[in-house]
Amino acid sequence: MTTDHAQSLRCELTAEARLLRTRLLARIHRVYETVTEDRQIGASSISFTRIKDPDRVLDMVVEECDRQERVSGVRLEDPQHLPYWAELWDSAGGVGQVLIEQLTATPGRKPRTLDLGCGMGLTGSIAAALGAPVLMGDIETPALLFARLNSLPWADRVRIRKLNWQADDLGDQFELIVGADILYERKQWEFLDAFWRRHLAPGGLLMLGEPGRQTGDTFLEWAPARGWRLERRDLKVPTRETPVRVLRLWRP
Repeated sequence: MTTDHAQSLRCELTAEARLLRTRLLARIHRVYETVTEDRQIGASSISFTRIKDPDRVLDMVVEECDRQERVSGVRLEDPQHLPYWAELWDSAGGVGQVLIEQLTATPGRKPRTLDLGCGMGLTGSIAAALGAPVLMGDIETPALLFARLNSLPWADRVRIRKLNWQADDLGDQFELIVGADILYERKQWEFLDAFWRRHLAPGGLLMLGEPGRQTGDTFLEWAPARGWRLERRDLKVPTRETPVRVLRLWRP
């Protein structure tokens, strides 16, 4: 990684990584249109490839549901996961900003990090760029292609795997678990709570981004009632007029 007064998070790709990037993009472009841009994260920036039109990905899911209904004559309740991964959520920028502040202020070894529900891999890539060993996990296979693509400059310290927080046990613990916009459904919180308790190392930290939804307001009361200590920070991000919330949680 090279930095210019913490203004950019960059690392030159090796010849092997450039070839892999070409292959990953070719695979992605069979289905999706993409945009590669410098993403502003606080005072820093990172090169990032994302879905060009997230709404088009949703349309594709709806079209596939309609096709399945025509073939089978049955409309399934939840035939496919909704493509939340295709949106680069504003709260990811807030989490990334706090990550940069925290990891650059801490010399020496960086925390073993899990990017839970990583989507296209923004926060995990930021952590890796700052020297942290990172596992990026998401339930959606297309998301993992983007996460692999965006983390290529730091591939030597990044792992990618399909992950279902409702059911999976990684048999591992992490000093830092980050999640951007994973609190949107109240029914997921018990699953998340159980997952965090299994996978957060003693003395570890959760860092969650939340854009100010009503469910987020409820979570601010729910988490302490479950025994979590919680600190809240409101941050302005370039992609949003109102601040996002970055929540830091830990077990006493």
